[in-house]
Amino acid sequence: MSVSEPTFALTLDVGGSHVTSARVSLAARRVESEARRVLAHTQTLPQLLGGWAGAALEAAGDHGGPFSHLGLAVPGPFDLEGGVSRMTHKFPELRGVPLRPLLAPYFAGTPLEGLPILFGNDADLFALGEWWAKRERTAGEGAPADRMIGLTLGTGLGSGFISGGTVVTTGDTVPPGGELWSVPHRGVLAETFACGAALTHAWTALGGQDEPSARELAALAEGGDGRALDAFRVFGTDLADLLWPWAKRFAAQRVVLGGSVSHAFRLFGLAVQAGLDSHAGLECRVQVSEHFERAGLLGAAALASEAASAAFTSRGEPT
Repeated sequence: MSVSEPTFALTLDVGGSHVTSARVSLAARRVESEARRVLAHTQTLPQLLGGWAGAALEAAGDHGGPFSHLGLAVPGPFDLEGGVSRMTHKFPELRGVPLRPLLAPYFAGTPLEGLPILFGNDADLFALGEWWAKRERTAGEGAPADRMIGLTLGTGLGSGFISGGTVVTTGDTVPPGGELWSVPHRGVLAETFACGAALTHAWTALGGQDEPSARELAALAEGGDGRALDAFRVFGTDLADLLWPWAKRFAAQRVVLGGSVSHAFRLFGLAVQAGLDSHAGLECRVQVSEHFERAGLLGAAALASEAASAAFTSRGEPT
């Protein structure tokens, strides 16, 4: 990479209660500096945009770049090409507002002035970031799988389908929009079996009388509680059951699990792998995220590549 080419990307991961920003090295594929600000989704539009811009400039620091772009990982629904939020459940001030022309002036007179502003779905960028950060590894366990599914397991279920570094959201190999959470499964939404609340439900179904959180159940399981350990095994088996048809359709070689629940991967990961292995014709390795909260920041940096940027316009299976 020559000195005249961009060497860094500035990225933001926009959450409902905070925003995290990072300066990401495009050559090393790693976060070089990071900033985080508390910022509730109920804030006014100027407060939100000012907070995002302030976080980006803080991560940039006194580094002059050159920067490739400003990439934002945002929750959906969101018109990524138009830069317009379609969310109705959060960020009321953003709804229907074209954000690029309003955000750009906050960077006037800074190294970020005039940078392209790119948007990506946060679950897609989690998956893309996990893939992109491995791209330079060419062999062994650390090598990137050509076809990979990324899942975020938390209060809900997020999903991203990656083929050769391209996000796939259309076609019959992925669920509609690439969103697994809303696929019908056992008469309810798939998300019912793949979130923190699913662990609580498994616990009560096994005879537990109270309703501990996923974090509390993890502590119990780590302490050797048999019912809690069983709840995690049920969770892993259920996750594999809803996942395997799509892993087979997509010909996935790897599934990467992130989100808060996946911090307890050691308690349910073997059950997920065993569930997938039980299906003939499916060879897919399950692993926990290497980057967790930073994966979306890395994925937003990957938007610097033309192929990845184009994927967020066409968003179909590459030909």
